[in-house]
Amino acid sequence: MGMGAFRSTSGCGWEHYATKKVPPPPVRGNPDPTNYQVLFVEEIGTYLIATLVYHDCTNYEGRKILLFYNVTEEQLLKQERIDPHFCDSKEHISPIARFEPTERGLIMARTLAASF
Repeated sequence: MGMGAFRSTSGCGWEHYATKKVPPPPVRGNPDPTNYQVLFVEEIGTYLIATLVYHDCTNYEGRKILLFYNVTEEQLLKQERIDPHFCDSKEHISPIARFEPTERGLIMARTLAASF
């Protein structure tokens, strides 16, 4: 997946391929936005920290710590797909930040959310 000026050149996750009716290329370890489990959720003000595991992702055992703005736990749990990549879409929620899935990453997410 290429990067250009702070955004992915492949569009927003797999939605790019869905609009063109072309199957996504096989990328070993790339998270499937429909194959995940929510492990942990914490609300801090208008921010939501979520730890998800993407079952087909290989790095960090598929764990991702995502930070969302103006999203509730209820809204997050209703999602059928959560793409961990950043995207400016009106069709689905997107994280505003992602952190390494470690204790240090969780502390960083909490610190950022609490600073606003």
